[in-house]
Amino acid sequence: MYKGRVHGPGSTAVDAMIDRFVTELQRRGFRVGGVIQRNTGAPGDCADLMELVDVATGQAYDISQHLGRQSQSCRVDPQGVAEASQALRRAIAERADLLVVNKFAGLEAHGEGLADELLAGIAEGIPVLTSVGSRFLNEWQSFTGGFTSLISPHEDALWRWWGAHRLYDDLLHGVEDAEVRAITVGAKWIMVETDSATGRGIGLAARPQSAPPPDPARWAGVGLAGLAAHAARSWDPQESAVGMAALNAHYNRPDLTGPTANGLDLFAGMEGRVVVFGAFPQIARRLPNAHVVDMNPSDGEYPEAAGEWLLPGAEGAAITASTLTNRTLPRLLSVAQGTRVALVGPGTPLTPRLFRYGVAALSGFVVEDRDAVAEAILAGGSSQSFHRHGRFVTLYNEQN
Repeated sequence: MYKGRVHGPGSTAVDAMIDRFVTELQRRGFRVGGVIQRNTGAPGDCADLMELVDVATGQAYDISQHLGRQSQSCRVDPQGVAEASQALRRAIAERADLLVVNKFAGLEAHGEGLADELLAGIAEGIPVLTSVGSRFLNEWQSFTGGFTSLISPHEDALWRWWGAHRLYDDLLHGVEDAEVRAITVGAKWIMVETDSATGRGIGLAARPQSAPPPDPARWAGVGLAGLAAHAARSWDPQESAVGMAALNAHYNRPDLTGPTANGLDLFAGMEGRVVVFGAFPQIARRLPNAHVVDMNPSDGEYPEAAGEWLLPGAEGAAITASTLTNRTLPRLLSVAQGTRVALVGPGTPLTPRLFRYGVAALSGFVVEDRDAVAEAILAGGSSQSFHRHGRFVTLYNEQN
């Protein structure tokens, strides 16, 4: 997967945007390698520096070369480019999550500059991000054989390209490893408890009904990060559910604060189409005109396959947190552009990390009475059986 951001003449704003995007990915824990251009002089002026900065180490390489004493113009210094290319080679060898190359311009269009490094990253299957001036668009298409994604130079478009499927790794990067105190498995729910330096955490996830309840002993001695990795790595439904409960044990901590509104109430009064994924209790009373999509639809509800037909153009969508466990959430988010999406249910991770992937609100659950919730889970109760032993918390994406 590789992509060029198409922009008009002058790329200072695009360089800054890519810089911000890379910095945010690194802050979240992704491994980003490559170089970003930073200019300290005025456009067309070589009085100051043109630098390529290694995004992994912060090392700067001066690539500006004066044409002469009487000239303020400059050209790209081959020595500086050669030094910068080593940063790219190193990132490729280390299998970075993303390889960023400051731009595809005149040198690269003629097979020079950093063209070889771009091709090497593509050949290794590493996502490659670069910017392309509009006048080099034909050369870029030829360079990539047309197998590229071209998007407008806007941050939302950049995050859509990065992809909602990466939200699992994003969530996992944020987890602090800790000792797992207990794993409680019931007929319908799973609960994971942990102790850490920041306090006790308790997380919930709905248990898939596709197989008998797993024996918690199979995860004996596994720490929180290792348990949470199942949410991002395992395709076994039961393991994935345990992984989601572990993620929530980290994020849905007792000290978390926020409005206590039920997530379904966010869509009350909407005039446009509202799509609800999951047969929530009392959904007909809360949202009488909603289009309900469920894996096992009742009369008047839609089958799972209908979701991709109903989402485009919808005003709102309430999506059950179980879609995180069964891996359908990224696909739904990819077709819900322009729709206000809320992730709803006790298994919702309450973290702003999810907002960049197209989620406008998160309505999850914080356990307050551990023993009462564990008892309800072991008795095979539904989520309503433990609602009174905790509180719902809703987080909103302030950019929406």
